[in-house]
Amino acid sequence: MPSRLLALLNSLRRRTHRTAEGTLPYLERVGGRASGDDVAPSLSAVFFAVSTLGVTVLVALTGGAPNTWAHLYYIPILYVAVRHGAMAAAVAGAAAGLSAGPWMPSSVAGAAHQSTQEWIVRLVVFVAVGVVGARLAREEPRPLGVMLRDVVVSQGLRRAIRHDQIRVHYQPLIDLADGKVVGVEALCRWSDSRQRPVPPARFIPEAERSGVITALGRRVLHLVVDQAQEWASDGHDGLIVTVNVSAVQLSDPAFMADLVASVRRHATDESRLCLEITETAIIADPERALGTLLKARELGITIALDDFGTGQSALAYLADFPIDIIKIDQSFVANIGRDSKSHALVRAMVQMAHSLGALTIAEGIETPEQLTALRALGCTIGQGYYLGRPGEADAVVWKSRKMLPTPDRAAEGAA
Repeated sequence: MPSRLLALLNSLRRRTHRTAEGTLPYLERVGGRASGDDVAPSLSAVFFAVSTLGVTVLVALTGGAPNTWAHLYYIPILYVAVRHGAMAAAVAGAAAGLSAGPWMPSSVAGAAHQSTQEWIVRLVVFVAVGVVGARLAREEPRPLGVMLRDVVVSQGLRRAIRHDQIRVHYQPLIDLADGKVVGVEALCRWSDSRQRPVPPARFIPEAERSGVITALGRRVLHLVVDQAQEWASDGHDGLIVTVNVSAVQLSDPAFMADLVASVRRHATDESRLCLEITETAIIADPERALGTLLKARELGITIALDDFGTGQSALAYLADFPIDIIKIDQSFVANIGRDSKSHALVRAMVQMAHSLGALTIAEGIETPEQLTALRALGCTIGQGYYLGRPGEADAVVWKSRKMLPTPDRAAEGAA
């Protein structure tokens, strides 16, 4: 049965595969929106040049450097930093520093021009202020308590990674047609120094804010690939093994190198590695995310869109990104079969996914009623406590689940 779904995935990939050229319209749309929101680089360059020239003339006319008016150089530097990022800010800082170069009159008594050492120091400071300003402009403000907690958690996670204390639990993915296990979702687990489990909803965001998510994701990826190979050797081949990937990882140039190394270390067609991404991860850096996902597809990796329907631009991502699997969020599944609106929304999601050539996975199945309704709607795969709880690799129950009778179409329409 797993091989049937893998064959279906391969077929869908051939039908829906997109090249970089095919995704160009999406990037053009993103670029169009960005250009409408941001000041054009040419206008920024004019503003910077005029402002810097004006400050240079003012400083020269008021006695030379250093003097109080030299601080006005920070205004155009920070403007460029906020608008155009660290690289542009570094160039702006260097340009401002050169404008106040050795040819600038010196305000020091008895000196015709300022010393080379003085203007080099000022140039370095201008560049540093621009780069730091650009970085801070991209950061979200955080309360002091959150910052301190992030430091503590990040240190604990780094220590856990060094001492091999990160664990991965696996939740079965069940084919809703016949109840067989067709894959697993890998879920990161961590206990603090007192062996108290830390909820993923707490430490994953903190790992993302502190940057530890890169090392954590690399460790989880290696553990998952090794475990998938072990399962394949034990006869559980053809599994879809999904791993969650954050926005930070997608934007990290080292992520693809880690991915390639992991896949090549256990190059096999006996299991299908699947990267689960969210709309948030795509929004963070659409162009870089698209490039990373296209390269992953070239490695034979499947892409799943997680928490579908909870973001703001899901339809655009489905149309333009190489999505193989759509995961229906548990918030929609919770009321299916009881609430007509939830039922209609899930039906629309399933039909749309099928029309786009994607499989569907329903999350959070906890009752027989939910399972029955999802089967009637044609959902491909399900996961949830009713079908199997997350656990250690050796605790995964591989036997087929008993599927409830599917109601007829008349009953479905009345729901």
